[in-house]
Amino acid sequence: MTATPASYCPHRPHRLALRVAGAAGMLLAGAVLAHTPAPPTPALVQPMNTAPLTALAPGATTRTAPETRPATPAQRVQLPGDQGAPALDAYWFMPREGSTPRTQALPVVIALHGCSGLMGSRPAAVRVEAGHAGSNPDDSDAAPVLQPRYREYAQWLTERGYAVLMPDSLSAHGRLQGCGDSPEARGLDERLRRIDALAALRWVARQPGVDAARIVLLGWSNGAQAVLATVDASRPWPANTPSVERAVAFYPACKRAMQQHNFRLRAPVLLMIGGADDWTPATRCAMLQSAVLARQPNARFRLEIYPGANHGFDGTSELQMRRDAPGGSRAGRGVTIGGDAVARVAAMAQLDSWLASPDP
Repeated sequence: MTATPASYCPHRPHRLALRVAGAAGMLLAGAVLAHTPAPPTPALVQPMNTAPLTALAPGATTRTAPETRPATPAQRVQLPGDQGAPALDAYWFMPREGSTPRTQALPVVIALHGCSGLMGSRPAAVRVEAGHAGSNPDDSDAAPVLQPRYREYAQWLTERGYAVLMPDSLSAHGRLQGCGDSPEARGLDERLRRIDALAALRWVARQPGVDAARIVLLGWSNGAQAVLATVDASRPWPANTPSVERAVAFYPACKRAMQQHNFRLRAPVLLMIGGADDWTPATRCAMLQSAVLARQPNARFRLEIYPGANHGFDGTSELQMRRDAPGGSRAGRGVTIGGDAVARVAAMAQLDSWLASPDP
């Protein structure tokens, strides 16, 4: 049974609809009231969990062979640390020359990885350009050392005219891999990740050819929790740090933000999560949205819940049980993670539309 995403966006209260998925008379558990309908899910041709993002572009009805799309190269750069934090390695992607018009400065996406880290292998042989990207990234393409998920997102975003920066928080703080311990025990708490995100914002603002007024902060899981912490308006904003124009959070743990009595947004947020997520339950994010809108009635907080989808639904891996993962709604029994082809394509269509909207 295939379900379309449930969209919950109460900042536009003039429309009210209840999305019901499945056969007549059957309601999906946890169905969400929708105040504005989500964009229609693009038509698919035999969706498969193994399809990369670039092969399932929003709105496409046929697949483009990956080999026809040259990979976007990355340059490994170094971001100065702040507040006693170490310098950060990061990976900088620029759209290929001729792939997008260069009549204006480029918007930027700063992408924050999840707790399993950014790297697929150690970048020992990659040249570091301290503080800036070099003029010819093909001379030192760092993209192969990254996990395929992040390479595919970088490709998808650069094809839409964005420069992309991916900071490596795990390596900077002495942990290269692993979700087995709690983030706090590994020293990778949201305070440190927020410091890393702010350092990335300042670095981006100094780069030539980018538009520092159009910076998107995007994150997955632990990185999405860092997104929420970064755009929390109850926390002080450092001087000489550009603002986040809009933020995207894929399946964050919303519990901590929900428990803050003064959590508010300083930027529009799109939060996407699976309705069957048993690691970072969607119900907590729905509660967070309700709390924020009670404090900030005009806040732009869009919540998309994809019924039946699990943690990591936008990936391409098969469903698996992780018994070493911390937390979750079933303490000590593990969590389920893995891709969902239909939810992934619907989410990418939503992301594409939301990024392009002048008024998210």
